[in-house]
Amino acid sequence: MRKMLMSLVCGTMLAAGTGALGQDVSAFDAKHNAVLSRLQSMGHGYYSEKEWAEIDQSVAELVSDAVRRNDGNALVKATVIQAMVLSDMRRRHAEAVQVLASARKKVAKMAGVDASQLYVKEAEVQAEAGDAAAVSSVIREYKASKYYDPKPYAWSGGTGPGDPLMLARPGATGGDSLPLTVMEKAQVRARSAPGVSFPDATLTDIAGNRISLSSLRGKVVLVDFFARGWKIWEEGLPQTIDLWNRYHSAGFEVVSICLEPNATGLEALGLPWSVVAGAPALTRPLGIFGETTSYLLDGNGMVIARDQRGQDLSFAVRRALGK
Repeated sequence: MRKMLMSLVCGTMLAAGTGALGQDVSAFDAKHNAVLSRLQSMGHGYYSEKEWAEIDQSVAELVSDAVRRNDGNALVKATVIQAMVLSDMRRRHAEAVQVLASARKKVAKMAGVDASQLYVKEAEVQAEAGDAAAVSSVIREYKASKYYDPKPYAWSGGTGPGDPLMLARPGATGGDSLPLTVMEKAQVRARSAPGVSFPDATLTDIAGNRISLSSLRGKVVLVDFFARGWKIWEEGLPQTIDLWNRYHSAGFEVVSICLEPNATGLEALGLPWSVVAGAPALTRPLGIFGETTSYLLDGNGMVIARDQRGQDLSFAVRRALGK
C-alpha cells in the first residue's frame, strides 16, 4: 500500500510537471540558464548600446514572466540576475538596490518563497559601492526577517585552483547561517571598495626582499592575489606583463600575492615584479578566502578599481597615470 501511494504521488507530481504550469517553469528555467550563460561568457568589457539593450530586454522578460505567473522563486532568480547586470557589469549600484528592494516587497506576501538571495545580493551590491554601513543595515534586516534560519555548518574547500570554497566559519554556533556569512564577507569587502583606503602591510617576497605598500605611495599599484591554475588569472597575465613593461618607468607597479597553501616554485613564473608567497596580513582584513582578486591603487593608496582585467585594466592604469 505504501508503494502504491508513493507511485500515485509521484504520478501526480509528474503529471503536474508535464502540464501547462510545468511547461511554464521549464520554459523559464531554460531562458534563465541561457541568459546566465551569456552573462558569464561576457564578463567585464565594452559593449554597444544595442548589445546592452538586448541583454536588458532578456532580463526584463525573465522578470515579467515571473511576475505574470506570480512565481516568487522565479522572481528571486530573475531579480538577482538583473541586479548582477546593473551592479557587477554596469556599476549602477543604486538601481540594483532599487530592483532588489522592490522584489523583496513583492515576495514578502508569497508563501513558500525563500528571499535570502535578495538580501545576499543587496549586501554584495552595497559592498561594491563601498558602503559598509548599508551592508550592516541589510544584515540587520535579514536577521529580523522570516527567511533567517540559523543553522550550524562547517567550512571546506578553497585550498587550491579549481577547489570551490564553502563559505563558513570554524566552530560555527547555532546562531550562524550561510547567507549571513556571505553578507558578513561582503561587509569586509566593502571596506576595500573603490574610493576606500587600502590597508598597509609589510611583505617579504620570494627573493627575501621586504616591501611595504606605503613605500609605493606616488605610484599606481596593482595588488594581484592569484593562484596558478586559475584560468582567469592565467589568461590576463600576458596583458599585465605588457602593461608593466610599457608603464613601469612611468610609475606603474605590480605586487603579486600567491594564495596557494604550497607556494613553492613561484620563481619559475619569471614575473618581473615582486611576488609574495601568501600575505595573511592582507587576506584576513580584506576577507579573501582563496579566490583570485585584484586591487588597483592610486598614488595615495586609495582603491581605484577591483577585479579588472584586459581592456578595463589597461584603461584604468592609463587613466590613473594620466596617459
